[in-house]
Amino acid sequence: MFRKKKFLGMGLATILMCSTLSGSLAYAESKSSTYDASFFENLKQRAIVHELQEHKIAVNPKASIAELLNTADRTSLKSENNNSDLKQNLEKLNKSEYIYLTLDGEVYSSEKGYVGMADKVEPKEDSVTDATYMETNLPNESYNNHNKTINSKNNPTPSQVNGGTTGAFSRIQLNFDGFDGVNGRVQVPFVYNLGAEEQPWMYFGFDSPRGKVIEGGFGYQTGRKVWQGYIRNGKFAYSLGTWPSGQTVRNVKFYIDKNTYDSYLSMENSEVVVMQTPFNSSDLSSMSLKRVISIAKDNFNGNNIYGQSDGAFMDLVVSKTNSDYYYP
Repeated sequence: MFRKKKFLGMGLATILMCSTLSGSLAYAESKSSTYDASFFENLKQRAIVHELQEHKIAVNPKASIAELLNTADRTSLKSENNNSDLKQNLEKLNKSEYIYLTLDGEVYSSEKGYVGMADKVEPKEDSVTDATYMETNLPNESYNNHNKTINSKNNPTPSQVNGGTTGAFSRIQLNFDGFDGVNGRVQVPFVYNLGAEEQPWMYFGFDSPRGKVIEGGFGYQTGRKVWQGYIRNGKFAYSLGTWPSGQTVRNVKFYIDKNTYDSYLSMENSEVVVMQTPFNSSDLSSMSLKRVISIAKDNFNGNNIYGQSDGAFMDLVVSKTNSDYYYP
């Protein structure tokens, strides 16, 4: 299904940065759910199809979950390690709780039904569109024939950087070339000496040429001093589990289903969060993918962030729509 291309390999950033992650759900009055068991079985089936295709196993995308698992059992992979990893991943996906976040902020669970309303959030940075993603006369860096364009001048002021006044960040973004997924390992940052109203983030994001944005990753909780996973569709965010600073989170996957346009985020397959997105087929064929490490702070002026955040993206692999390979 996919073709694999190199996406920045391993990245390590030390940045001075600030905002806050709204991590909790505002539990609303219980109401009748239109998202029944069959709806969540379909989400699970799509996740299992993706896992098998990622391991280069040809499957019928409309097959039942039982048929898909039988296909996996009958298929011998190239190495025992890969077979073991696949088996464990499929078991987790089959047993996981599935969470669904709608564009209106409603949250549903495969185990609990309607959960409540997700937190409404403000954007941390301006979205990047075809119009704002501009090449300059600085040299490009190429990763396996995919260009990462440096699109700001040397030593810019915050106002000269897209989203620059929202905080300090390292943002590396691939061209609008139909990217639809990324997976790999993430070492959530060590955090030092945060100033008032500063909060670190580390995440992946998909930007469409129309300026529509979704993201998934980690936000630092300054009170509890842990990193909390999250996914957001622009207006609303849902929180996942927590990790201590410096811990490596393995098997992080963030991708867009090319048939439903829903996005899936899983971290070690312990919980799968599926999010309704504002994307359509034209968006998917021209999607950009970014990775960001930041410290957000309102009205950043280039000198008023005092904290430090050290984290790493590792062994990243990206996929593209209408391609048969992954790009390692």
